[in-house]
Amino acid sequence: MRQYLLAGLVVVSASACATPGPAKVYDFNAMKADRISPGMSRRFVMADQSTMAIYNLRKGVVVPVHSHDSEQLTFVQEGRLRIAVGGQSFEVRQGQVIVIPANAPHSIEALENSVEYDYFAPARRSWVDDRDTGSGPPSGPPGE
Repeated sequence: MRQYLLAGLVVVSASACATPGPAKVYDFNAMKADRISPGMSRRFVMADQSTMAIYNLRKGVVVPVHSHDSEQLTFVQEGRLRIAVGGQSFEVRQGQVIVIPANAPHSIEALENSVEYDYFAPARRSWVDDRDTGSGPPSGPPGE
C-alpha cells in the first residue's frame, strides 16, 4: 500500500512541476517603450498566465479610474504614487507594493517622477487592443 501511495505522490509531484513550454528570457533594457500618453511609457512581457509591465511616469500623470479582470500587484521602484482603490486612497512609496483586487475600480496619480512595476494575473489580453473598462486614456502632466 505504501508503495502505491509513494508512486501516486511522485506522479502528482511530477505533473505539478511540468511546464507547457520552454522557459524564455526577455530583456526589458532592450525593449522599446510604448508611449501611452505624454509623460507615461510602458514596456511589458505577456506570458500564458500573467503579464509584467514597467511604467515610467512623470510627476502629474494621471491614469483615470478603470478596472480589469486581473489582480494587480504594483511595486514602486522609484518615486511616489497616489493610488485610489474602491474609494480608499493610498500613497505608495519607493519599495512598497499594493495589491489591487481583480475588477476593482482604481486610478493612479504620479506624485513624483516614478518607476512602477506591475504584475497582473491572469494575463492582460486586452493590451492587444490597449483597451480597459474606464473613462479614457491616461492624461499627461499639467501643461502638456
